[in-house]
Amino acid sequence: MNKKTLIFPALILILITGSCGPAAENREAMHSRAKVIADSIANMIKTKMQEAETPANTSVVQDTSAKKTNTISNPK
Repeated sequence: MNKKTLIFPALILILITGSCGPAAENREAMHSRAKVIADSIANMIKTKMQEAETPANTSVVQDTSAKKTNTISNPK
């Protein structure tokens, strides 16, 4: 192969990878935000599971009224 065909792509690759600077984001701040979000999601899931585990209030009050009948009254 010709030396020019090997050198040109190698120089382009070096320029592309060498021109990248440090990351714009602060890694510690990014990890702390991710932890806060993960903790809030875990807390929400935990509270929903606790709500599902508690038995529902199923106390039923029966109406023992003496005026209760099974017939429909005629409107007058």
